[in-house]
Amino acid sequence: MMGGSSLIKVRPNSRQYHRFFSLSEDLNAIRWTPTSKKSSKAMVPIDSIKEIRTGKNTEVLRSLGHNEDCSFSILYGEDFESLDLVAATSEEANIWVTGLNALVGAQKSPDGLEEMQALRERWLQEMFEQAAADNSGYLDQCSAIDLIQKLSASGKVNTVRIRQKLTEFDQSRNDGRRGTIDSKEFIDMFKEVATRPEIYFLLIRFANKDYLCVEDLQLFLEGEQGMGDLTHEKCLEIIHQYEPTSEARTNGQLLIDGFTKYLLSDECDIMDPAHLRVCEDMNQPIAHYFISTSHNTYLLEDQLKGPSSVEGIVRALSNGCRCIKLDCWDGIHEPFVYHGNTLTSKVPFRDCIEVIREFAFVYSPFPLVIHLENHCSVDQQKVVANILRITLRGLLYIHRGDSQVEVGQMSPNDLRNKILIMGKKLPLDWKEDKGEVTDEDEGTETNKRKEKHKKIVICKELSDIVSIVRCRFIDFQTSKQIQTSQELCSLSESTAVRLAHGYAEDFVNHNKVFLTRVFPNGSRVDSTNFNPQDFWNCGCQFVALNFQTPGQMMDLYDGRFRQNGGCGYVLKPLIMRDQMSFFSANARDMVPGMSPQILYIKIISGQQLPRPRGSTAKGDVIDPYVLIQVYGIPADCAERKTRTVSNEGDCPIFEESFEFQLMLPELVLLRFVILDDDYIGDDFIGQYTIPFDCIRTGYRHIRLLSNTGEPLENATLFVHVAITNKKGGGKLFKKKSKTEKILVDVRMIGLKQIDDMLRGISQEVEEAIKVRQDTENAMDDLRTECGLSDAANMKQCLRVLLQRLSACQQVQNISIHERGGLPMLKVDATNMPTHLHRTVAMLEKTIIEFQYMIDNSDRLTEKLNNSLTSLLEFYEDLPNLANNAAIKGKKYSKLQENYSWDVRVLRGQIDLLESCKKCCKQAIAQVLSSASMIGNYNNKERSPSIRNQRKLNLCCKRPSIDAQSSGARRSPTSPISLSPANEIKPKSILKKSNSNIEQGSVNYANLSPTNSTRSNSWISESISLEKNEGY
Repeated sequence: MMGGSSLIKVRPNSRQYHRFFSLSEDLNAIRWTPTSKKSSKAMVPIDSIKEIRTGKNTEVLRSLGHNEDCSFSILYGEDFESLDLVAATSEEANIWVTGLNALVGAQKSPDGLEEMQALRERWLQEMFEQAAADNSGYLDQCSAIDLIQKLSASGKVNTVRIRQKLTEFDQSRNDGRRGTIDSKEFIDMFKEVATRPEIYFLLIRFANKDYLCVEDLQLFLEGEQGMGDLTHEKCLEIIHQYEPTSEARTNGQLLIDGFTKYLLSDECDIMDPAHLRVCEDMNQPIAHYFISTSHNTYLLEDQLKGPSSVEGIVRALSNGCRCIKLDCWDGIHEPFVYHGNTLTSKVPFRDCIEVIREFAFVYSPFPLVIHLENHCSVDQQKVVANILRITLRGLLYIHRGDSQVEVGQMSPNDLRNKILIMGKKLPLDWKEDKGEVTDEDEGTETNKRKEKHKKIVICKELSDIVSIVRCRFIDFQTSKQIQTSQELCSLSESTAVRLAHGYAEDFVNHNKVFLTRVFPNGSRVDSTNFNPQDFWNCGCQFVALNFQTPGQMMDLYDGRFRQNGGCGYVLKPLIMRDQMSFFSANARDMVPGMSPQILYIKIISGQQLPRPRGSTAKGDVIDPYVLIQVYGIPADCAERKTRTVSNEGDCPIFEESFEFQLMLPELVLLRFVILDDDYIGDDFIGQYTIPFDCIRTGYRHIRLLSNTGEPLENATLFVHVAITNKKGGGKLFKKKSKTEKILVDVRMIGLKQIDDMLRGISQEVEEAIKVRQDTENAMDDLRTECGLSDAANMKQCLRVLLQRLSACQQVQNISIHERGGLPMLKVDATNMPTHLHRTVAMLEKTIIEFQYMIDNSDRLTEKLNNSLTSLLEFYEDLPNLANNAAIKGKKYSKLQENYSWDVRVLRGQIDLLESCKKCCKQAIAQVLSSASMIGNYNNKERSPSIRNQRKLNLCCKRPSIDAQSSGARRSPTSPISLSPANEIKPKSILKKSNSNIEQGSVNYANLSPTNSTRSNSWISESISLEKNEGY
């Protein structure tokens, strides 16, 4: 900034000019050249700046195709004129935006930055003196390193950087005290090596100062992090917990070290803490869950000659596995477990069962399935049955033949702390001691040849304890006719892929009722794994992987079962459980009745990234980049990557934003992978995989894992996340496109009685959509007025409005009071500027729209529910009605499809109404929760010491004078003397590159303005201003 930059200046007519921008020598104005204006007019005084907006968040920039991260706007003057600029790089834009925020903040509190820096330095001085126990005023280098590691809020600091600084100190020292440092050197070194620049810049960008007061912290937590029910006391508690400086704790301030420590804490982890425990409905039928399943669990390596061990079973159970596979073969006295007809070692069957009994419910209380592939003789089958009964005792669940409920219809809660046996079973009415069943070998399960299948003998003792029965899959129509819910089809990977590609919708419908297991092809002798997402998309419950083989596919598996407390059971999306739902796993369009969500991710920085495992030829430095992979249905799959940061593993700054549209977010897995761009052969550094439903919005740290799933010490990824329909940076809804309109249209099915009803339902759906759209448009207009992105929430809008009002000299007081039962912003002002009047009016309009939605959502939901009930009453009689109307064959299939479509649309609209109502309540609650905070914030920001302060001078060269102390207003660059006592050194923030941008810098689509006239009853004189004014 001080040296100047070449920026693109965009005029209101969209013309673009390359200009050279710089700060004036006294840092009190921005200038640009060349210009046709007088030099005194080609400038913006710092004290006239009202806002600095990141991204394309003005009308001029929105119409252009520039990079979001490189664009920013300066709003200045009483009329909020806009200076729209585009930098060559995002880093250059960050320098300007952060530096300008620092200068604007310094105008409000001239000594604020210096005071906080002095406070931090006093704390470091105190810590230094305590460590220097000999009172010599010096620390040896080892003690200095230990002290920095102890005080650093970011965890372990790279000692290489510290030693480089110590070497620099030694080289410049000639006093005979080499190998030691004094307190000043220690403080300077600590601030350089232990300060996260991107977090320091975040403080500047958010609060216009380098600390957060209680009110700033509350705004940050509610607006950015999505936290609710916050109080002044709770914010103070956070400050006291994380701020290391006693003075700052006393003052209720969170400095850079405390803020860094807080952002690195579990409270700011990307994983939703709700999913650290069981949080899903565990009373659904087992067929409605994805179940963690291991293939050949006893193997530790490959399928041909690797060792077999109970250690494999322990590892799987500790990883949340709920289905274990054992291959049983005859032993000398008792059966063995090993991979038959291979060179794998053997482990006694009894040992396996004893280990299972010991660890079965240590990590999850929900039912464990032992998939028993039996290759034993009848005599040793009896031994197997005896071992199971005696060892497991009360843990063993044996399903009674006269039970009214089949196993597949029982819930995980019904079977808590029970072990079920899966295998072949004789008919229930079998009376003899033994009988024949089809061959147990999984390789024959999918044999489509017409030859007669091989039979084996099974004893009744073993058959009686089998609860989940393996059956042969023929086709979906046959299964629908003869399969029971306690039977399970075991499919090879190849067969399952063929069904998923050719019969995706039938596959999903099959798995709504029946159980399916998918296992790796026999050709995977090296124990590699397939992509489990392909079969989760089809609703398969038991997708078996080789747990002993780490890698990308096991990362996805671990990620999927990380949710719901890691209990091994994950509830499938409703659309994959509901019999009336219309869904195909291969669909690339939007799911009918469901609103897609938009995921915005900003990769900010990485911390303490290690070298790739096994690297020896390369030096200590790495060239990292981040790969973001999205897994889900085909319409949701995507992959994006950041730029490579060369030679930086300690704190690489990426600063790149990405956007993903998700059609079925409940199935989505997000995988963050950090790779070394230069290393050949093994470029993997770390990864983390998380289900979409577990992601928290806001500024989050991701704790990276190795390729085996082990945590990498101190290695993290710092990101910002915003999601539509999510609190904390999420917008209510996405603008409805023509395609989406088609997908919410009610379809006629061809039966007059039902079609007449559907015409009335169509009007109800349109009314529900209009009410939601009006709510959406009101919120979008408020965001536009506040200059925020489409992902901003109510608290963020309030923050911007509060900052504007606090900076306005005509405003005497700001408060929130109740009007008509709603919390409204009350502004006491004389001749308030038009743009502020308009924004306050828009806030009121939005609150009224929200309340209208809340008041009418129950009525609309009830109407849609009644219509849905009436429509579902025709379900059982649909075949007869179609037969009477002579609708058969393909026409009948189309009728069923349209009927299911309409049911899904109705249910989707009901869900969207409920979601909208919840969002509206949260928004109004955010306004209510701001009442006390606004009072405190307003008192601090508008105190006489702030409002009547001297103008800040950041440089001693050509300082300016405050207009109040001179007879006539002088130019900000006019030279005037200033006493040395008032000289202030330039901030380092003006020299460093910023490494963080706020949420507003992410590129979001715009919504159309509301056309609703219902809200106009509240309009005051401000609405007349709104028609003709703009900025």
